[in-house]
Amino acid sequence: MKHEYKIVDGWEIVPKSHIQSLREIISREGDNGLEQDRVLSIVEDLFTIAPEQVSYYFSEVHSGHEGFMNPEDFYETWDVAEDFQTVYNSLLLNGGCDSGYNIIQKARGVYNEKERSRNIYIAISCNGSSLASALTEYYMFTLRWDEQGNLIT
Repeated sequence: MKHEYKIVDGWEIVPKSHIQSLREIISREGDNGLEQDRVLSIVEDLFTIAPEQVSYYFSEVHSGHEGFMNPEDFYETWDVAEDFQTVYNSLLLNGGCDSGYNIIQKARGVYNEKERSRNIYIAISCNGSSLASALTEYYMFTLRWDEQGNLIT
């Protein structure tokens, strides 16, 4: 069965609830789901003010499909105002990288005066180990403000 994507500017448009799939992706046997709960809780906090539809890009799935950016071009399209900041890194919590690690990072785009908007970028790297890097999924959403400077939700 062919997957139908809704694509805008090389990103797949998904519902904000898409982040719930992280629970199944994160493999943390032996900790009774604590790592899944922790990562999902942090990501949910980051998406609190996100609109109901967000942009999503995962090169492992999207690369080579019509309409999506090539991974080499992906980072060139961003308007990041600052480097990604690490919000969470379980490599520092767990017993070394053999136990699996997850990293969450966030960056803000350049503020667009005309549109009164700013893009927010979230990078979620899951299941890294000493033998394999954590694969990274990217989300992007745009925040907008009204003429009085109040966030439009």
